[in-house]
Amino acid sequence: MNTEMQLSERPESITEILALGFEAVPFAALFYLPDDKLTVLWRNSAHAVMSSSVGADIAGMGMFEAFPPSDDAEGSDAVNFIRTATDDVMRTGKPQEVGPARFDLLSDEGHYVEHHWQMHFAPIQKDGNVIAILQTARDVTEATLTARLAQSHRRAATSTASVAYFSYDPETDLFLRHDAIDAMFGFAPQEAGPYAAPFFERVHEDDIGAVHAEVARVLDAPHGEIASFDYRVPLPSGEERFVRIRGEIATDPVDRRPKLVGTFVDLTDMENARRDLEKAVHLREALVVEANHRIKNSLQIALSLLRLQSSRLIVAGGPAAEKARESLRAVESRVRAVADVHAAIQIDDDAAKIDLMTLFNRLVMSTRKSAELPDAAMVFTHPSEVIQLKSDTAIALSLMLNELLTNAIKYGSPHEQSPVTLVVDVTPERVLHVTVDNAHQVAEATLDIDSGGTGERLIQQFAAQIGAEVNRVKEDDRVTARITMPLAPVEL
Repeated sequence: MNTEMQLSERPESITEILALGFEAVPFAALFYLPDDKLTVLWRNSAHAVMSSSVGADIAGMGMFEAFPPSDDAEGSDAVNFIRTATDDVMRTGKPQEVGPARFDLLSDEGHYVEHHWQMHFAPIQKDGNVIAILQTARDVTEATLTARLAQSHRRAATSTASVAYFSYDPETDLFLRHDAIDAMFGFAPQEAGPYAAPFFERVHEDDIGAVHAEVARVLDAPHGEIASFDYRVPLPSGEERFVRIRGEIATDPVDRRPKLVGTFVDLTDMENARRDLEKAVHLREALVVEANHRIKNSLQIALSLLRLQSSRLIVAGGPAAEKARESLRAVESRVRAVADVHAAIQIDDDAAKIDLMTLFNRLVMSTRKSAELPDAAMVFTHPSEVIQLKSDTAIALSLMLNELLTNAIKYGSPHEQSPVTLVVDVTPERVLHVTVDNAHQVAEATLDIDSGGTGERLIQQFAAQIGAEVNRVKEDDRVTARITMPLAPVEL
């Protein structure tokens, strides 16, 4: 459609001619006079719909009477851009394009709703004079607000998360970017120039190969494939920065060339915090290991003192000394059980844990050694599954098992043909069973752990502490004791 129109000499009225030519077009059209009021001559139905004024007769009204602007500064700007466009058409005799420009409309409730327009002003001439102006308009409110929202998101991301946007042309090396990217790489504003080469030069030599490979991969991949880079940037100052890039190939709407577009994220603070935390965790793990080592050594000293005192009682002789010596032996076995726990503690997943089979094996070996039993006199059977427990649970379970093994030795007189057996198994429902069976029990044995009942009380207290149950069955000359305890579910 020509942007300059000549009125014919026919006698039909101007409005009739306009109605014939513009009523059926799909865009909004309005004709007005270039007078002080910008008097409206006619507008089509599309304009009525777009301006939310269907049914309103505005012919003969001034434009800003028909569509009053808001009273704020933005309303004044709306009046100014229309008057300026009209003046430019009158001065040059040429069409004018304006927008996106804001001109708010009144709603049915009587308040202004934000609107943005793309407007075209074309002169209508007769005998070389502009006698009217054709205004066509498109409502671009949604596109304008969407773009503005995207810009707000970008500004917010840049200011709060060290995020910066870029566009890179792999063929020309042209690198359009946010100023924050230059700062990430240690460049002053404008120092690096318009190309990416200076930035590639500052990528760590061990990382640059992977960066080029990722660019090549994404260029060959279908559109929508995400590029992902994580690399180090050693700066001239000696500082090292950690940068992450996420982007994809998109066609530039201006030159129709494929560009890699996306974001840079400065992860330096996060990486430094991670390294500091890692150092702190390693230090804490070392302190825990050292603490357990010292506790184990202290318990070994206590064991040595108990054994020394026991040796003196042997020398003293007599019933009282023998009874005291038996008590010292019971204390010694309990201290040794705790020492075995501390010897087996490991730091795993930032927590002090113990492998149950390693712990029980230590306990069996130390019990054999203390009772001077051959290996075949105490047999330990267990599954190959690794079962890890927290240290407090392991201590309680270890002391319970120590009492059961001590009692089995005391009353069972184990030997190679009639050993004490320790069996560990785990059901599919993650229930732990620890069974101690002394194959031969002397006649005077009871179901109590020891004659004074101390071991029994210890077992019951520890069982309540860790949610376990202890059951004993006496059949003929043998006693079988079983500890049952639910385990935590396996973490996948």
